[in-house]
Amino acid sequence: MIYQTIINFVYRKGVIAISDRPPLTPEEAAQILKISRYTLYELIKRGEIPARRIGRKIRIDYDILMQYLQGDSHFKRPQERGEVHNDNPSDSGFRFVGSHDMVIELLSDFLKHSPSPFDLKTAFKGSMEGLIALFRREAEITGIHLWDERTDEYNIPFINHLLPSESLLVVNLVQRVQGWIVPEGNPMNITSWDDFNRRELRFVNRQRGSGTRLRLDHYLMSHEIPVSQIQGYENIEDTHLGVALQIANGEANAGIGIQVAAQKMGLSFIPLFKERYDLVILRETATQSEWQQIRTVLNMPAFHRAIEQQAGYDASLTGQIIFETPNFNLGRKK
Repeated sequence: MIYQTIINFVYRKGVIAISDRPPLTPEEAAQILKISRYTLYELIKRGEIPARRIGRKIRIDYDILMQYLQGDSHFKRPQERGEVHNDNPSDSGFRFVGSHDMVIELLSDFLKHSPSPFDLKTAFKGSMEGLIALFRREAEITGIHLWDERTDEYNIPFINHLLPSESLLVVNLVQRVQGWIVPEGNPMNITSWDDFNRRELRFVNRQRGSGTRLRLDHYLMSHEIPVSQIQGYENIEDTHLGVALQIANGEANAGIGIQVAAQKMGLSFIPLFKERYDLVILRETATQSEWQQIRTVLNMPAFHRAIEQQAGYDASLTGQIIFETPNFNLGRKK
């Protein structure tokens, strides 16, 4: 399951793609786009339309082609290893790309007022995107919360599959509770995962590759609930606060997110699960002074107190090493 989850995400990022529809031949794709087959091959060659090879044959995913046809800018040009997305943090400084959490923002504030202050350049793009950014050296650090249903373990199975040859360190940032975010007073009386069957649900979802979305998709798949049955499944927000804002504004009446986001918007919260949110850093970056400053902040009692002032957070593991590859060999600095 974890392998298929990773493959599905990487395919959907534009390398190759998986769809419920059969893949298209170049002739079929060219006919849909109303261009010549030669022009289609040029677009594939330039990386503007992702394609995959099956043996000697080229195939194009139908959903990816539709995104291109509708002008999705993600597929307008190829991206080389090491290139930074326009909406990623700048290529100078210490860059964070990963899952959204309020504690990352809190960490950034602490770092600005530390003895050796610096700006942590953040881009909240999801856990899977964060690991890929780390692999591509588009980030110095990432934050992830990826649950593997087979082992009931967080993060390590995904790291082992996506970064098998990297020397790296995993340090806990925080443990947190996720659950239903609903209008104040919980007017629909939502209580559990089973409420996804409610017809009156107007859902707001998280983006593909986020740990929250992967957890949701696993539940839907294991209970054979088609996504087409959920009104708002394609209504996407990149952050927990974005989910809460939609519900507060009446654009949706339910979403999955962290408790502190519900609290900030004056909404009700129904807990579903507790999870571990970890930071991941490569050995080549861990010698930098910025990482040493981050480690210092992570172990400050004042930082722990600030975390636990917010609803749904547990700082009992904050700053502790969760996993270290055998070749990391930098010592367990606290």
